[in-house]
Amino acid sequence: MEPEQSGQLEYILGCMSVGIAILNCADLRISYANAHLLSLLEESWHPQGVIGRRLDEIVPDEVYKVALPILQHVCSSGQSTSFSEVPFEGLLKTRGRTYWRVDIQPAPSFTTNRSGSVEQPHDKMIVVGGSSPIYRGSALIVTVEDQTNLVHSRLRLKAFHNISSAIAGPLALPGVLNRIMEAVQEMVGSTRCAVVLIDQPEDDTELHVPGFEEQARAEARNTTGTAPTIRVAAQRGLYPGWQDWHPQLSEQLLVGRVMRDRQTLIITNTNREPELEFPLLDDEGFPRRPGSVLCVPIFEPSAEESQGGSFTSNGSTLTPMTGAVLGTIEVYHRRARGFPAEEVELLKQFAQQAGLAIQNARLFRGINRLVQVANRYARQRENIMQAIPDGVIIYDARWRVADVNHAARRLLGWSEDMIGLHVTEALARSTAVFQYDLKSIPDIVVELERRALERSIDEIKIVGADGQHYTMRRSQAPIHDALGNIFAFVVVYHNVTEQAVARERIEAEVVARTSELAQRNQALQIAKAAQELESARMQLLLERLPSGVMLVSAADKRITIINNLGAQLLQRMGWVPEGKQAIMAAIPSGAIPTPSGAVNRASTPADDPGVITTLAVGINIEELLRFTTMYGSSGSIIPYEQQPLSFALSNGEAKEAELHFIQPDGQTVFLLVNAAPLRASDGTISSAVTVWHDITQLKTLERAREDFFTTMAHELKTPLANIRVHVSALLAKDLEWSVQEQHDFLEAADEQVERLVGMINHFLDASRVEAGALRLELEPILPAEMLEDLQDRLEALITSSQRHLEIRAPADLPAVVADYELIMSVLTNLLSNAFHYAPEGDTVFLEAEPIFSMPDQQPLGVELRVIDHGPGMTQEQQAQLFTRFSTFAAMRRPSADRPGQFVIERRRGVRWSPPTGLGLYISRGIIEAHGSTLTLKSGPGQGSTFAFILPAASAIKREVG
Repeated sequence: MEPEQSGQLEYILGCMSVGIAILNCADLRISYANAHLLSLLEESWHPQGVIGRRLDEIVPDEVYKVALPILQHVCSSGQSTSFSEVPFEGLLKTRGRTYWRVDIQPAPSFTTNRSGSVEQPHDKMIVVGGSSPIYRGSALIVTVEDQTNLVHSRLRLKAFHNISSAIAGPLALPGVLNRIMEAVQEMVGSTRCAVVLIDQPEDDTELHVPGFEEQARAEARNTTGTAPTIRVAAQRGLYPGWQDWHPQLSEQLLVGRVMRDRQTLIITNTNREPELEFPLLDDEGFPRRPGSVLCVPIFEPSAEESQGGSFTSNGSTLTPMTGAVLGTIEVYHRRARGFPAEEVELLKQFAQQAGLAIQNARLFRGINRLVQVANRYARQRENIMQAIPDGVIIYDARWRVADVNHAARRLLGWSEDMIGLHVTEALARSTAVFQYDLKSIPDIVVELERRALERSIDEIKIVGADGQHYTMRRSQAPIHDALGNIFAFVVVYHNVTEQAVARERIEAEVVARTSELAQRNQALQIAKAAQELESARMQLLLERLPSGVMLVSAADKRITIINNLGAQLLQRMGWVPEGKQAIMAAIPSGAIPTPSGAVNRASTPADDPGVITTLAVGINIEELLRFTTMYGSSGSIIPYEQQPLSFALSNGEAKEAELHFIQPDGQTVFLLVNAAPLRASDGTISSAVTVWHDITQLKTLERAREDFFTTMAHELKTPLANIRVHVSALLAKDLEWSVQEQHDFLEAADEQVERLVGMINHFLDASRVEAGALRLELEPILPAEMLEDLQDRLEALITSSQRHLEIRAPADLPAVVADYELIMSVLTNLLSNAFHYAPEGDTVFLEAEPIFSMPDQQPLGVELRVIDHGPGMTQEQQAQLFTRFSTFAAMRRPSADRPGQFVIERRRGVRWSPPTGLGLYISRGIIEAHGSTLTLKSGPGQGSTFAFILPAASAIKREVG
């Protein structure tokens, strides 16, 4: 071939829309490929790049595996072969499934020069692999032609033909849906697709008209308050079990998104939409979430759209936009991929026809239902007329008998041939006797029509055709057509004979019962007054109970009855009543009068016990108890389910438990809780009564008693152990002690016995103080002599403490009346504490000052003060100082090995205060027994001053005189 002709041929082949390639049979290397064929490959190749390459280097593996045996067969046999409409999915992301015509025919091999031009063929014979002979260098000419549009057109026509036949014929909805699925699979080549429809309420009597479905669904949502559900009406390739999938319509579903946007939804990668819920695909028996989804809405055609009318232009297609969304056609793929525009447009057009087919199937179903209902009504009308126990007569507009049932015939004595007779003639043939003879009325038709228009109902006496006496309630009414015109009248005879007889009998009994009812009414008034009195007594008893009482409903766990103490306990748990407006609304007008008698609602206190109790009624006690942390006697948290009230309401068991909780201010409240169920007449639990006893004070006393025994045991243990050690040393037979050593052991044991006796005396004194049984031996005392004696007794203490005592007292102090030894013990206790806390080398002051009356300046008493310059105390420490077994002194007592601390030596004649925590408690009790008060003035870093006043002897004598 001439070069000029070869170039022209190259240009022609490059411009063709058919792919052409020439392959060598020997090794399937490419000798030539035009530009159109190269554009179909996944990678970008230029003509010079493919020349000389093997076929398996260019095409995908799956294509090569299918093509290889076919190419070898053509090479070996020399026979041409062709394939039409070969499906190919290599262009899914851009075009979807494509269809091709492939022709393969043998030809002499061609070669190309360096410029890519085709040269002359060679016709030499060779034998390939010992098989049939072929030409040496023989080649294959492969042509590939795109038939996608042709196949799509054929499939579209087939799909539209099938769906059109479904629209034209009375095909059931399942059949229509199956045809839609088959058409979708053929058009887009997907093996996994579904039709998802929005459920519609079934109605056996009404036909759903196009255009009104969305309004009906909206009204259903407004009346029921719930969203409609969806279902997979038809499917291919989904995991089994999705037929029972009926979720509520929401934006987490594709149908919900489509209803919101009213347009096609394409999701190329479902992993980017994790919130969406999809049906699962069947992946070789395993469920799998789809990788990509195409969702096309199915619109309900309106009346105009059904006739080919109102459409909105959208590009090159006409898309209905006014109808409601019936559902969606959904196409799924396992992997993430795109959807070509022509495939999407094809499904959008098909969805219009699918909507018509679905609506047509529903219309046929509704029509069949209406036909069945009409036939049933026709049969039932006659049965109902004859089954009505009342006598029913239907007259036409000219008052001729149109229909009459058996009951009316028996009552009036009419035969079967009464249909068509005028009312006057029909009544003339009646054998019944009326209380008022209608025959005597001049114009009976006018009277009957007047009564019918007034819809009058009267009660008449009649003797029936059977000779029985009846009381009938007769009603007349007109019957209107759709335009409001009267086309018939109905007369109904209702037998009320038994009711009339009963009414007459009742009327006869009314007079006899009147006096009896009056007597019963009087008795009821008396019983009501007694009940109100009993209720008031019970209310008073409930309010006076020293425990909180509540009645809780089992239905809603709300309080129905509660007393004031119960409401106070709820407040201590943290319950806060409603605001002032709620409180004012809870107080009835005039309920709380002012002293002048007028009502002042604005000034009513918000914390009034009665108001708080009223507001507590109706609160949910379960929510409050679940919010409040309750502890058991062991300190572990007790959940609400294990508390007595829960047992009573849930299990119907009475239970008692000791619980405690911590108030918002940090104070612990101990409760003894009892709860018991109350049952209704049928045995069910109707409510429960719970009683809360506040045992906080009892628990405090119990802890004090435990502290008392613990302190006593601890304090008595040390001296007893010392006595035992010294006595055991003296009793040891293997040891010999000198007389001095024995004397020292006995002296040490004697000191411990003295300390032990002192502690026991303090315990006894504390018990007497607590019981108020402290006995005083009152006598006149000269304060100067008492202070001198006190200084002598404390000489050893003062010397060993390395501190000083300074007594400040005037010489003319008046005599006082007191118990000498008890006052000495109080001063000893106060001074010993002062020596403990005063700095080393400092001075402790004991002051005595007379107290005089005004204005006669008569002595009333003497005030004694003990002053130190120690660290002082805070208000919290002062509050704990005078309690029983207070550990304040022990916690703040200086260490025994601190430099400057004195050693307590043996003291005779002084009731020394051992470190039991009872010293100040007993001292205060002694001073209060003398009619005075032990006061304390202190502050951090300001030292401490203890003071009390003893009455003067002269003042007591004046009072006695």
